[in-house]
Amino acid sequence: MQSPLVSIITISRNSERHIEQTIASVAGQDYPNIEHIVVDGSSTDGTLGILMKYSGGIVRWVSEPDRGPGDAIKKGLKMATGEGIALLNSDDYYADTTVVRKVMVAFERSADIRMVYGMVRCIEEESGDTIMLWGRDREPSDIRRKMCLPTPSVFSRRELWDEVGPYSDEYEYADDYEWAIRALKVTRPYFLDHVVACMRSNGRSHRNYRQGLAEMARALKEHGYHTDYVRVTLRNRVRIVLRELGLMGFIYKIRMSMSSKGL
Repeated sequence: MQSPLVSIITISRNSERHIEQTIASVAGQDYPNIEHIVVDGSSTDGTLGILMKYSGGIVRWVSEPDRGPGDAIKKGLKMATGEGIALLNSDDYYADTTVVRKVMVAFERSADIRMVYGMVRCIEEESGDTIMLWGRDREPSDIRRKMCLPTPSVFSRRELWDEVGPYSDEYEYADDYEWAIRALKVTRPYFLDHVVACMRSNGRSHRNYRQGLAEMARALKEHGYHTDYVRVTLRNRVRIVLRELGLMGFIYKIRMSMSSKGL
């Protein structure tokens, strides 16, 4: 019996520096039934040359103007034909060749599992050193408050996207978080104890840290989680101060050390 098709959607714009590694990490998976959809926002660098290089295999791509990441993801969802859906940014890549297979084995455990997520290794842009491991087995309420649902590690059944809907156009930097809040209302994510993806520290959310935190708080308020909104707002103020003081990296190292010791 043929394995279910998995659609992996990558959005890009002027991504020549990293997108080939992203594509190679998908193409190298040992799972036999994958389509990789790349939605490019009219890149003006060498991105299109790289996409042309991989045309004809598992990669399908389009390059045209869009209204931003949310709009590009909507295009990717329309192009996708798989039973499973994943989003992998053009500067991220899968951690090893077994990722998709392990995720699909997790889905096979039960038809009630509609979303699977794992850990993401956040790496420093130039050195490749690990800054932190993001993602832990959490209750839905804890995921909502702390956003420990790393987007590059999330795989969902297509029918969950059909029920919850696409990313909201009202959010620019926390659109994945707002979508997760909606998804958590109808499903409990399954945690896969495995490093699924690697994510570089210079991504869009990292470059727009303050705006992302503000949108996260706004999403909680708009969805009626007022107590969480107050908690997250106060915590975000502390995060901003620590970041401006250059202490966030130090705190991440302490957390990683404690995690490795089971604390």
